[in-house]
Amino acid sequence: MNKRNFGNMDPYLVQKIMSARPEQLISYIYDAAISACGKKDRVKANRAVQELINALNFEYKEMAVTFFHVYRYINNLIQKGKFEEAREMLVDIKQTWSKATKVA
Repeated sequence: MNKRNFGNMDPYLVQKIMSARPEQLISYIYDAAISACGKKDRVKANRAVQELINALNFEYKEMAVTFFHVYRYINNLIQKGKFEEAREMLVDIKQTWSKATKVA
């Protein structure tokens, strides 16, 4: 995302995003997906999960392919309106991500 896409966003939020490490950005995307599932916002939830897919590093093929399938499954749950199940999976993955990367 480049600066011109920030539009009328809160300048403090823009600063937080622009100064974040890559690990923190992924954590923020998990938060957005979890929040969207909680609000039953199919569009935002799917968009956030798609960003997680886009962030996969296929230099680590086995792990990336595994996460690709998990994220596609989560997108499928969202499409079916199974927001709570998708949210629970995202919360679990985010907790593991946070522990592995030491991101709060």
